[in-house]
Amino acid sequence: MKKLLFLIALVACNQHSPRWPDPKPKVPVYIPTAEDSAKTRGPFMRIHPMGRFPEMIYDNIERNPTLKIEEWLSSELPLADFGRILKPGQEMEMVAFGGGLTAGVMNGGITRESQQTNYTNLLAHQMGIKNFAMPLFEKEHYNGTGYYVYRNTDSGYPQWDRVVNNTISVSAGGLPTMPEYKGKISNFALPDGSAERFMMGNDCVNCDLNKLFLSRFNHYRRPYLSEAFNEIKSEIPYNFVIIEEFFDRWMYGIQTVSRVGLWEYCFNGSIMNTGRITDSAINNVLNKGQKGVIFTIPRFQDLAYMKWYSTEDLKKRTSNIYITFNKNNVGDGLVDSAKPFSLIPTAKLHTLFENFKDDETFRANLEDKEVLDFDELYMADPELYYNQKIREYAAKRDLALVDLFDLYQRIHKGGFKTDDGVLIDGSPSGNFFSSDGIYPSPLGQAIIANEVIKAVNQHYGAKIPLINMSNFAMSVDVKR
Repeated sequence: MKKLLFLIALVACNQHSPRWPDPKPKVPVYIPTAEDSAKTRGPFMRIHPMGRFPEMIYDNIERNPTLKIEEWLSSELPLADFGRILKPGQEMEMVAFGGGLTAGVMNGGITRESQQTNYTNLLAHQMGIKNFAMPLFEKEHYNGTGYYVYRNTDSGYPQWDRVVNNTISVSAGGLPTMPEYKGKISNFALPDGSAERFMMGNDCVNCDLNKLFLSRFNHYRRPYLSEAFNEIKSEIPYNFVIIEEFFDRWMYGIQTVSRVGLWEYCFNGSIMNTGRITDSAINNVLNKGQKGVIFTIPRFQDLAYMKWYSTEDLKKRTSNIYITFNKNNVGDGLVDSAKPFSLIPTAKLHTLFENFKDDETFRANLEDKEVLDFDELYMADPELYYNQKIREYAAKRDLALVDLFDLYQRIHKGGFKTDDGVLIDGSPSGNFFSSDGIYPSPLGQAIIANEVIKAVNQHYGAKIPLINMSNFAMSVDVKR
């Protein structure tokens, strides 16, 4: 019976509910053609949470890199002390596995600049590791997948322009592919993915985006499970691992699952059945007792993504909220607005908020997956089960723990300052999140790199210098 429930949950996670018809935009907008999508974003549109709604994208634009990250990365630092991470005579060899945060997703895409400002790359610089290699896009394709930038709007609700120049080419055909990266790779993270999906390869269900990015790592792809990891380990005898494994699975569940419950594999996975983390990919990566870092999962409510159409702001605008949610176009639920609830950003929600007038009754009939009521918020809280199990796993495996849950909560509450006094703003227009509202900006990536350094220093008795955030912001020319 337990196996049957697990299969049902897994199938539910991979189902895609019908999308609402695209609402009519209030102002004329640029609607990308099929040819435009094939030439520019096409298969990459899913990286940005609103990229699948053409009416949210105003225009295609061109942008050049602006940050002085290569100058900063070339600066010299005192030698780091790695504490008890290394055995006598060992040299540091670090690799990274994970999802979009670790892959370098920023502003709804991956670019050469976002790869260079990724926290793993910044961490390698602070650790003095010269052999850590990001699979960088070529200089002539510096905009990689393309990305999105906020537009200023009269309503204050977001809209984006899409950067399309100097992007990579994607082959046409049944399963699009990217140019294979030929150099050494130390960061194997996949946008919207995890090490588990890297291991599954072409067997991964509904993972077209990850299959596309796996083509960039084609050298390591193998027909059988776990063989990719064996090849990586044979070529790169790593002794330190960055593991950021669960956040994207959490976000996928938030955005696609109709009714969030304890049985949802998207949220509780191996913990549901065993009471502990048993993910085979992680265990495979750490099968020789390597040291490393693992992360807790932030609350999705603490993301700027959830502040675009904030239910807290809605309650300030009106005390009359009537939201029903349905399955198969049959109303079967009413949101109790007296309790906390969340609305998942869509083009339909954008239109509802833009057309709503203060003090009127806010009425909406939504798909079940577009609204999370009070009970679902409780079930979708990573502190309920998963984060404690991650902490236990870190202790068992002797891994340093980076508590992103705590960090994101502190930023969400406001007034958060770095160790050297830089004020951090987690709002959509602030300096921590990029324009996709989910993944950090370059400054946010540097903050996470410092959190990793603190965790490593404390857990392993290491002495790795922190990034001076004021100097980083000035040197790289990022928003403070």
